[in-house]
Amino acid sequence: MTKKEYVALTKCFFCGESDKILLATHYNRNGEPLHDLAPMHNKVVDMEPCSQCADYMKQGIILIGIDAEKSAQGWEREKLPNPWRTGAFAVLKEEAILRMVNDKKVIDFAVKCRFMFVEHEAMAMMGVLPEQQEAP
Repeated sequence: MTKKEYVALTKCFFCGESDKILLATHYNRNGEPLHDLAPMHNKVVDMEPCSQCADYMKQGIILIGIDAEKSAQGWEREKLPNPWRTGAFAVLKEEAILRMVNDKKVIDFAVKCRFMFVEHEAMAMMGVLPEQQEAP
């Protein structure tokens, strides 16, 4: 049996960077945490943005690059809202999204949630990627 962990450092759902530090607050008589935090270490535990992503969401809409082919099996099979990411990340002003996207449902989602998944190739065509990120 492995030792229970008292602390975990989580990741931001949006950017994947370190986010919150979780600390065990309830312990048994032996001084071990009642809830083992080890499974949460280096994992996304919620969709609350980190402080940097919250600032980005105030400035515009976060675009997260994905690869639809690599995402298809696991994403559709499990119905998870977290497709395979390419590492591409950009923030565009809301006005730019309104000009570039024609689908009202997509626009409504992006404006409400302040992020959207976009195929990597589409981000390259938009010209929002640095040259070194052009190919996934």
